[in-house]
Amino acid sequence: MFVRDEECMKFHRRFRRRPHVFSGAPGRINLIGEHTDYNLGYVLPAAIDRRTNFLAARRDDDTVRIWTNDFRQEKKFSLHDLEVKSDCRWLDYVKGIFWVLKKKGCGLHGMDGWIWGNIPMEAGLSSSAALEVSILFALNRLYGLDLSKKEIVSLAQSVENDFIGLESGLMDQFISVFGRADHALFLDCMTLKSRLLPMRLKQHDLCVLVYNSGVRRELSGSEYNQRRKESSAVIQNLSSTGIYSFRRLTPEGLDRRRAGLGDLLFRRARHIVTENMRVEKAVEALRNDDFFQMGRLLFQSHRSLRDDYEVSCPELDLLYAFGLEFDGCLGARLTGAGFGGSGIVLLKRERIESFERRISRLAAKKGFPSPGFYKVEIGNGAAVENME
Repeated sequence: MFVRDEECMKFHRRFRRRPHVFSGAPGRINLIGEHTDYNLGYVLPAAIDRRTNFLAARRDDDTVRIWTNDFRQEKKFSLHDLEVKSDCRWLDYVKGIFWVLKKKGCGLHGMDGWIWGNIPMEAGLSSSAALEVSILFALNRLYGLDLSKKEIVSLAQSVENDFIGLESGLMDQFISVFGRADHALFLDCMTLKSRLLPMRLKQHDLCVLVYNSGVRRELSGSEYNQRRKESSAVIQNLSSTGIYSFRRLTPEGLDRRRAGLGDLLFRRARHIVTENMRVEKAVEALRNDDFFQMGRLLFQSHRSLRDDYEVSCPELDLLYAFGLEFDGCLGARLTGAGFGGSGIVLLKRERIESFERRISRLAAKKGFPSPGFYKVEIGNGAAVENME
């Protein structure tokens, strides 16, 4: 029996009715291009085979009832009461979806919903975007909203920016919608032009291993928004010289403006400028199946995130340092916003067990949390289907 069928029976037992739609959306890894999305630069994410799934049935009133397997909780709210409640963050994301749709003028009623999945939360794999996208796909079908995929991306980002208060870019939502199995996605965050690039990992006996540092972070309460303010301050500072975008800067041009920026803003800018360049080089590496070059770029990205953007932590620096020395590791870096969460490792498949065993030993010696590991496949984007 399929897992979805089992969840349908649980849905029926809890709500005494059958679901009308089923949707699912993936988490993601960002191969390279960190903190460049909200700076209108380049990113290279990939969807993974870990997903958030959603079953829903329409209601005729204004009540929303939601059950989540992750927390073993049922919550209820009215469409007339869409206030942020700090004591239940997962529910705030659900409320935020209805809030942005009402703001857009979409005609909505209540619903009964059932959430489950296997994306680790607060691990830097974008469980929040997968939740937003899966529910938006379901509501779009459930109420015939006729939203395009790009509108869904924009609405999901608005949940984070305008309702939750996290000033994130739209990379996570974009790859959750548009990802394809065995492909990375190059995205220009200024123009929203994108193209899929084959990732022939299996043909080269390689895999992507996710390393969960065990350090949890709450982005809206972290320094994430501070980094965004600092990068905006760079552009504000440089605008008097005719520079309105990081994309107008080269490393040499940035060096000439160092004195005017000061050390902190210079280092923030240097990360963004060089990270955009690394994304472009990574695209070329994937085109040529040059995974050794890809790995070198991952190591370079981590050093920049650690030293210039200062979003790493000792647990993720351990991954970088160990990866440099481990035979069979082509590259490693933190992925996601940082401040904890996860890193990724480009690794020979036959070396997975040895890598996990040895770095776990090192983490224990240093008194770090016991890390978690997920060998992920590159998966498909969001999908929805009728259940009636």
